[in-house]
Amino acid sequence: MEDKNITSITNPIIKNVKELQSKKSTRQKESLFVVEGTRAVHDLANTMEILYFIATQNIDKSDYNPKTQWITVSDNVYTHISDTKTPQGLMAIVKQRNKSLNDFTIKQNGTYLILEGIKDPGNLGTIVRTAYGLFVDAIFLTKDCVELYSPKVVRATMGAISKIDIIRNYEMTSYVDFFRENKVKIYATDLYQSNNLYTTKFDGSSAIVIGNEATGITEYTRAQADSTIKIPTRDNLESLNAAIATSIVLYEVARQKNFMNN
Repeated sequence: MEDKNITSITNPIIKNVKELQSKKSTRQKESLFVVEGTRAVHDLANTMEILYFIATQNIDKSDYNPKTQWITVSDNVYTHISDTKTPQGLMAIVKQRNKSLNDFTIKQNGTYLILEGIKDPGNLGTIVRTAYGLFVDAIFLTKDCVELYSPKVVRATMGAISKIDIIRNYEMTSYVDFFRENKVKIYATDLYQSNNLYTTKFDGSSAIVIGNEATGITEYTRAQADSTIKIPTRDNLESLNAAIATSIVLYEVARQKNFMNN
């Protein structure tokens, strides 16, 4: 595809990118999202389908797929479409992954993470990155989670969004049924009447549920879980940040499954 040079913010391509950055409806309709930054773009260049790159003149395009269209823009145009405070001069327009729950296969001794109603973009992005780093095989987002492909979430994942399977847009009931059918034990984090994380045995395939930052897991999830677990803390601490709690739980699961020795 022929490369382009764009110097006007009124160009239709630039207008479209601006909408992809700012409007969830456009991202959903076109099934696209924007990734910014040299490292983030480089991390996903070989793992996701990129429609085209947009870059300022100082970016060296020799490190990227020569078959992908390259659009060079002036500095003011890039600043106009960038969603960051300190633009690096490179972004990619990328196809979203929309994997179906019906197409997903459970692996032996797998670790899975279910996020129920996570609302904060920074939390979701950090959790995705942490889950990838701590040997989670896939993440499952309920319909009421914050949008996975919003710029803030994508940025917070620091490239991990391209490295791990993420299933989304299902109700919690669908995930519970799916894991039940596949004989995967469900462990839900909960502050009340729960088992100590460090005395809980995570054997075989495990699905860990992290609830909403303010309200935690739902009553439905509490009733359906095989076990509810709690991170022991001082009595006067109301709760931990969702991303931090996820990190602690996943580290313990990975430790018990001996993933730390790999």
